[in-house]
This record gives sequence, structure tokens and C-alpha cells, in this order.
Amino acid sequence: MSNTRTIAKNTGWYSIENAVSALVAVFTSIAIARTLGPSQTGYIVYVSYLAAIVASLGGFGIPSVTRKYMAEFLGMGDKGTARLIFVHTLILQVGLASLATIAIVAWVLRDTNDHFRIAAVLIALSIWPSMVNSVPAQANAATEDLRTNVPASLVSAFVYLIAILASVTRHWSVTGIGAALLLMRSVDLLVRFFPTLRRVLAWSTASGLPVGLRRRMVAYSWQSVATLLLALVVWQRCEIVLLKTLCTDIRQVAFYSIAFSMANYLLLSATVFGSSAGTTIFAQFGRDKSRLPYLTAASFRYVALTSLPLHIVWVALATPALLVFYGTPYRGAALVVTVAPMLCLPKAFLAPIQSLLQSTEHQGYVIFSTILAGVVDVGVAWALIPAHGAVGACIGNGVAQITAVGIMWAVGIRLLHVKLPWVLTAKIASASIIAALCAHVVVMHVPPILGLLFGGITSLLVLLLLTYAMRILEPQDRDRFLILTRMLPSILAVPAGRSLSILIPSPRPHSQSAVQAYTDSV
Repeated sequence: MSNTRTIAKNTGWYSIENAVSALVAVFTSIAIARTLGPSQTGYIVYVSYLAAIVASLGGFGIPSVTRKYMAEFLGMGDKGTARLIFVHTLILQVGLASLATIAIVAWVLRDTNDHFRIAAVLIALSIWPSMVNSVPAQANAATEDLRTNVPASLVSAFVYLIAILASVTRHWSVTGIGAALLLMRSVDLLVRFFPTLRRVLAWSTASGLPVGLRRRMVAYSWQSVATLLLALVVWQRCEIVLLKTLCTDIRQVAFYSIAFSMANYLLLSATVFGSSAGTTIFAQFGRDKSRLPYLTAASFRYVALTSLPLHIVWVALATPALLVFYGTPYRGAALVVTVAPMLCLPKAFLAPIQSLLQSTEHQGYVIFSTILAGVVDVGVAWALIPAHGAVGACIGNGVAQITAVGIMWAVGIRLLHVKLPWVLTAKIASASIIAALCAHVVVMHVPPILGLLFGGITSLLVLLLLTYAMRILEPQDRDRFLILTRMLPSILAVPAGRSLSILIPSPRPHSQSAVQAYTDSV
């Protein structure tokens, strides 16, 4: 199967997985925020964040080794070595998860407020299944078949939804929320782990790891952990700790978390496509390194097509959405939810270039750019948070993202000869700004719920019209998008296919071979 079809199919499956997870996350976060109020929500966000940091640290080093080197050897057709890599990394991860969980539970029992202690212990216990689960998840990604990760995500999301609804309706408060998180991550592990283990153990067995591979794996693991330690500052809301420390109003933690979460939901399409493309980039390293720059440039193009319109238009719709879903107690977050979409936009372009640098073992540039961005983040946030609260935290994070992503892409362009579609990017940005201005006009003259509805419809119509008028989509896009539309139910696939036929110009007969050649190259 060509890279184009592999990425498209994985994008479809990953879209299903993330769309369901995002919908559940949106619904449950609104239910929790409305039930607990800004103050209690702020505290539970803080405890959950610290537990997530530990899970992330333990879920990145060894699992990242699993993904990279399994993908590399599967790309070369060596399933035996890939099987050994999975077994070794899984054993190491189980031990590390056990140590991390014990340490965090001990900290929680000693330092947490009595009112939140049981909830905090339950959240801490959820670290173990989360960390162990990351190895089979990355092993599935290494096979370039993200469909295998979908069942566990869907089942665990449904279980979490039911648990949160029970907690809200029965008034179990923060304890119910902690129990729901532990239950969700445990179910996710159970449903994913055993099918993955059965598939991998069915492969042939190699006699041992190739000479030098163990050294490469250890070095890559430490580099990955170092990268994540630094990335936590830039990408994982370290500003929550600064807000808790520098700001006396605990509500600012909730305001920032809500704004960050709303902006992150906009990153769904970029996350889906970036992960799918990243999986193929790692495997392509084992097949043919020379095509990596073309594959990365194509990934940038499709991230721009999906992310720029979403983030720019959402600037106009963020405040009415906040008031409709979270209610007037969260009106104080209006400014931060308005600026967050643009400040979080650079993250949309992170996955393709980071995958390229990691697959070619140029992680030093990732580390350097993240160190610099982390210094910028802490410095700006430290200066702005005392006076501006959540807005200052958001600005610090946004400036850091721009710094890190800008440096990585500069390295990719200069060192690895990636050629980016600047003209197309400018067209997409222009169309999105016009659509956002039209939505803003609507929002200013109607109540929030009507502004969200009609502003969204207006921006969509304007965006589609400008996409057609400016010829933003190209003939080679047709086949790629049709792969995705065929995965939809027929009631949606037919109108989606017709819309594509209108928006995307048909290729001229004499240019068909050139179009196909370009499509196959990326």
C-alpha cells in the first residue's frame, strides 16, 4: 500500500478514535465544571495535571523506543526483531510504572488536602495502567495500522462517560471523578493489551537483538525522556503550577485549563493527521530515507488545510461557546479563551517535523529548541501571571510554542531540505481571516447561543466559497479525501463526495500522469 493510502486510512481510523474521545472529553469536562464550580475544578485540575505529568514522563521514553524501532524493523520486514523489541520494552515499562505509581501515591497521602485525598489517591493509581498501556498503543502504531487502537479507546471513553454521569447525578464530587479516571484507564489497558500481545507474539522469534541496537535504543530512550521533560514546559501546561504558585485566585487555574482544553480540541485534526503521518515517517526511514522530506512537506500542507481555518475562525466563536457550555460563572475566562486558539496554533505543526527529526535521529535539535522555548515560557509567564493570571499564562505558552516549532521547521528546511507550500498557506490564512471576520459580525449582534450557531454557519459558508474561488484544493487532493469519505456511513459519504467534486478541480487529461506521480511520491 502506498504512503498516501496508508496515511489516509490511518487518519480515518484515528479520526474516529479521537472524535469519540474528544466528544466525551468535552461533555464530561462541562459536566464536571458546572457541578464543582471554578474553585473545586481548579484544584482537581491541579492534582490531575501532576499525575498526568508523571504518566507522560513514564509513557514516553520506553514507549517511544517501542514505536521507533518496531516501525523501523517492520519497515525492513524483520518481524522477529520487532517482536523482541516489544517484549523487552514492555517488561521495562511495567517495572517503571510500578515504581512511579508507588512514589506518587506516597506523596499524595502525605501532602494532599484531606477533602481531596481519596480522589487524589485514585488519580495517582491511574498512572499505572496509563503507563503500561502506552507500550501496546505504540506497538500498534508501529505496525502502521491504527485501527487496532480504536476498540480500546471507544470502550474506555464510553465507560468514562457513564462513570462521570453517575458521579454527577449521585453527587460523588471529586472522589467520583477520581474513580472514573482510574476506571477508564484500567478498561483501556485491558481491552488494548491482550489483543496486541496475541498479535505480536504470533510473529516469528529472532535469536537476539542486532549488534549495536541496544545501545541505540538506550540512547534514544534517554533523549526521548529529556525531550519530554523539556516539552512538558512548553506543550503540557506547566503554567498551571505557576498559576497555583503566583496567583492567589485558584479560579485562574480553572480558567486557563478550560481555555487550553478548548484550544486543544481544535488540534484534533492536526493530532490525527500528524500521528498518522508520523507513523509512516518512522516506517519510511526503514524503507527509503530519500522520500522523507517530500512526505513531511505534504504533512505540513494538510495540517495547514485543516488547522488554520479552525483556529482562526474559533477566535470569533470562543466567547459565545464558553458562555453557552460553561455558563456565566466562567465569564472571567472570556479573554483567555479568545486568545488561546491562535497561541496554541503552532502546536498543530509540531508532529510532522518532530517525527522527521526523531526518525533521522536528529533529536538534538528538538532538545535545543525545546530548552530555549521552555526558558521563554517560564520567563514570560512568570512576568505576566501575577498581574494577568490565566491570560499571562496563555501568552507565555504561546510565545514558547512559536519559538520551538519555528526553530524545528527552520532546521528541517535548512538541514533536511524540506520545501514548504508558502503560497498555499497564505491563501488558507487569508480565507480563514475573512471567514472569522464575518462570524465576528454575526456574534456581535445576537445572544451567545445564536452567535455560536449562526456565526459558525456563516464562517463555514464563507470558507467553502473562498476555498473554491481561490483554488486552495488541488487535483491530487481528490483521491486522498475520497479514501476518507468512503469510510463514512453512506448517508454522509455521498454528499461529502459531491462536495469534493465541486471544491476540487478535475485534473486535465494530459496532466494526470504527473499528478499521480506526485501523489505516489508522498
